[in-house]
Amino acid sequence: MASTAQEAQATATRQCIVKTETHPSQRSSVDVATDRTTAPMDLNLASNISFGAGGQENLQQIGGSRNVQYNAIINYHSGRAQEPTRTSPPPSSTVPFHRDRNFVDRPELEILDEKLSVWNEKVALVGIGGVGKSQLAIEFCYRVRERSPEVWTFWIHASSAARFDADIRKLACDAEIPGWDDPKADAFGLVYSWLRNERNGKWILVLDNVDDASFLFDKRDENDKNARVRMAYLPPCAHGSTLITSRSRAAAARLADECNIVVVNRMGEAAALALLEKKLGQSPAVEDMQKLADALGYMPLALAQAGAYIKQRGSSYSIGHYLTRFKKSEKSQTRLLTSGSKELRRDEEAQDSIILTWQISFDTIRATRPSAADLLSLMSMYNYQGIPENLLRTRRSGTKPSARPPLGPNDARSDIDESPSASDDEDLEEDEFRDDISTLENFLFISTTFSNVAFEMHPLLQLAARVWLRSHELYQEWARKAIEQLDEALPNGDYENWGRCDELYPHVQSTLGLQLDDREASLRRATIQYKAAWFDSTRGLWSKAKELAASCHNMRRKTLGLEDKETLKAQDFYAGVLRTQGNYKAAEELYRRALEGLEKGLGKEHLFTLISVNNLAGVLQVQGDYKAAEKLHRRALEGLEKVLGKEHPDTLMSVNGLAQVLQVRGENEAAEKLHRQVLEGREKVLGKEHPYTLMSVNNLAEVLQVQGDYEATEKLHRRALEGSEKVLGKEHPDTLTSVNNLAGVLQAQRDYEAAEKLYRQALEGREKVLGKEHPNTLMSVNNLAGVLQAQGDYKAAETLHRHALEGLEKGLGKEHPFTLTSVDNLVAVLHAQGDYVAAEKLLRRVLDGSEKVLGHADECIVCRNVDGMRRSEV
Repeated sequence: MASTAQEAQATATRQCIVKTETHPSQRSSVDVATDRTTAPMDLNLASNISFGAGGQENLQQIGGSRNVQYNAIINYHSGRAQEPTRTSPPPSSTVPFHRDRNFVDRPELEILDEKLSVWNEKVALVGIGGVGKSQLAIEFCYRVRERSPEVWTFWIHASSAARFDADIRKLACDAEIPGWDDPKADAFGLVYSWLRNERNGKWILVLDNVDDASFLFDKRDENDKNARVRMAYLPPCAHGSTLITSRSRAAAARLADECNIVVVNRMGEAAALALLEKKLGQSPAVEDMQKLADALGYMPLALAQAGAYIKQRGSSYSIGHYLTRFKKSEKSQTRLLTSGSKELRRDEEAQDSIILTWQISFDTIRATRPSAADLLSLMSMYNYQGIPENLLRTRRSGTKPSARPPLGPNDARSDIDESPSASDDEDLEEDEFRDDISTLENFLFISTTFSNVAFEMHPLLQLAARVWLRSHELYQEWARKAIEQLDEALPNGDYENWGRCDELYPHVQSTLGLQLDDREASLRRATIQYKAAWFDSTRGLWSKAKELAASCHNMRRKTLGLEDKETLKAQDFYAGVLRTQGNYKAAEELYRRALEGLEKGLGKEHLFTLISVNNLAGVLQVQGDYKAAEKLHRRALEGLEKVLGKEHPDTLMSVNGLAQVLQVRGENEAAEKLHRQVLEGREKVLGKEHPYTLMSVNNLAEVLQVQGDYEATEKLHRRALEGSEKVLGKEHPDTLTSVNNLAGVLQAQRDYEAAEKLYRQALEGREKVLGKEHPNTLMSVNNLAGVLQAQGDYKAAETLHRHALEGLEKGLGKEHPFTLTSVDNLVAVLHAQGDYVAAEKLLRRVLDGSEKVLGHADECIVCRNVDGMRRSEV
């Protein structure tokens, strides 16, 4: 260490000598004298010397002129003359970087101006690497010199003791403090006394990159009893102030008051776009620059790096090219963010890549507090926003207690428990967790949300952490742990778990992109996908649910095989998602294969088997196979009542399915009785505002409407709609069904204007949420046509009926009950317009189809249409 310090001292001395030398032909006698070694002098005496009248001359030197005044001062004690003594040089700057002519103004500069407008202050700029702390300090120094050229601005690299010591010696040289070039002189003492002396002028001193402040509070020379800690040589005084830059808030807090710590955050949008425009040397489309700034998280170093990269590749290379490559993969992002030209205003030891810049801090945290590095590793695998505290706390849950055999009934027990209590362990774990969080917050790697129960990270910081983990062969370990944590924390997608699922859902999406080479971790991720698909399905986000459910099913099928119960459960669930999207045939095929496998593997009375039976019944019902559906519903209900009891939600779901199939078969009284049973049970078990309860309210209303009780029907539909809008939102598919059904009962009561408004609302919502070809959307088209027909707008009604019929024939087939209903409605509008031939032809199709599918002709359809034709004929 001593040799390093000596080398630094020698380097600083060489640098200063080079600075003060001029060409021999231009030197005066005074210039030459300053290169020679002079006798050391007592700074306390030197600072009080009064110069008498003496000779004065102007000396021209490279870089400008200076006035030098000297005397021959006689030392009466020694009887010999001293060397000629010069006045101090004019105030100047030792900032080792050129000014950035493309600097973009930032609000932190105004804060610095305000806080350093008074002297004897220490102010710290704190922020993660690459956020622009040093750039702000450089610009501030240049602005100070512009406004006040009488103020010195000194720059000291404080990333290590060696660099700090070297720059202290360099400061003595740059200020030409008498005695600086004496090898035996105490440079620290010279600087200390010079800074304290008000006659030397006002000064601003920058301590750059104080990421670890501990060495500043160490003695500069442990062997020197008189030596003081380094920070003591930078005295507080009424004519000087200190500006610190640091990545560590804890380090800054040792040097500056809390009120003087200025956190430098990422750039705002306007500043980021201005920086990009200047770095690119052109004015691309604002939208393109916004996309690039957003992708890079508004980090100045990353933006400057990307701008330089794009500019170097010429006019044919655009922001779009960069973004396409950036979004391609994490590997592409890493390559782009680790390439680029040298930034001129960054320290020679600083990395120009933002990825490598942060990895230096990772190494520091790993060395000083490994548990904090572990926490950072875990957090880097999740979404960068809203990382809940309770997801992180379980990271130690895998730790097993020491093995201890259970006590037998006759074993003696000690009255003194020498082991830590559970509460002690919890307190210790809490303290360790808080210390880890504090460490990461001090490095500005994480921030706390307003709720104080979740954390955020910069997305590029997460990328850098993952790159760091890969370089240390730790990526897979922490990817596995992140999957395990999330699987344990994520509940199923039932309504009562929506709050927790919603909180964790972004992290589900992030873990889907993790590269796993572990079988167990891959299967646990499939379970996460299963639960997330469940959540999406209950929220009505069926496209997302389909994607997740398919991925889960494929992973389990490939890893566990077709006959494994987990594969079959995933298959059954995937079939349900296909059903919600109207893909009934594919759903039925998957349901049948899943049921066959579950019956074979688990038996016919197993809970999973019975649920699969119920699900198959549901898809047969929507396809019009009511007889088979009723048989399966009764089988499922009998088994579920036996296994779960009559009031279990799954049992009530089976009762609901049976009630619906009885209703469509015309057994309305039996259907009403079952619907009331389900509603009562759900209100008791789930509550009055649970989505399943509201579904039962809607179903009971439907069967009452069929029986002509419109007043009760409307009341129930309004309750269902109000509850659904509150609980599910206005665009949830179940809410849109309630809108549609309320319109139906209003139409039945001849309130056509209100019915039309609601039908249009339902149609618009279903087109947006479900798509134009979904069977429910096409039923809304059919219903809107019906209310227009009732108001006499036959042309519009016919157009809509034909549109609905075409879609239903394509999606469900020509003989599906819904399709036949659509044909019947078209018959009615054609008949109303007097096109009896076309109407009769279509009516024959309805009758034949009904007999084939239902086993009988639909009497309501037959009577209405035949009677109508007869009246027209008369």
